[in-house]
Amino acid sequence: MTAKKDPEIRKEEIFEAALYCFNKKGYYETSIDDIAARAGISKGGVYHHFASKKNLFIDLFKCRVNRYFEELKANIKDIADPAERIREFAAKSEEIFQKNLDILKFSLEFITLSTRDQDIRKAVTQVYQNRVRIFAGILKEGVAAGAFRKLDAQSVARTLYFLSMGFFLTYFTVAIDFDVTKQHRINIQTILNGIVDNQQ
Repeated sequence: MTAKKDPEIRKEEIFEAALYCFNKKGYYETSIDDIAARAGISKGGVYHHFASKKNLFIDLFKCRVNRYFEELKANIKDIADPAERIREFAAKSEEIFQKNLDILKFSLEFITLSTRDQDIRKAVTQVYQNRVRIFAGILKEGVAAGAFRKLDAQSVARTLYFLSMGFFLTYFTVAIDFDVTKQHRINIQTILNGIVDNQQ
């Protein structure tokens, strides 16, 4: 008798199959049949884990982005200096970016579809809120420690988010003639130059 596969392992296989199909054909052209065939299971097997293609699409985004954020947070949690934490957050983002281009390509379509679908928009908004919360927390700690000038942490955190999103969108949408990674680091350093308290 064949052992039943762990549900979490099966879900991961479906996610991988869905990621491949969505990136190859796009959301609207991909069917559950395509995903099932790629995963090597029945169509009913996909529906056992996900109520619809849209639910699978959203859950895939949430799963991969949450994994990305957990890796980022683990990487900076032991760094005491607030400015260095922001630099390391940006550097680690670039590293993860380069290792997960398939996820980022998928995320680009996901974000695009958020302009027309409220459920997808809600998922994108949660990512925005989580990232701004991380940045704002670091900035507030820096102000409290005297490392940063007095500032509006939420506004500066949003600026950092907008810069990181610009890096992401530029990579996939523009025929670039410059080093995007170098430019991203310059962006972060420019922000830090404006907020670090040099009087301490």
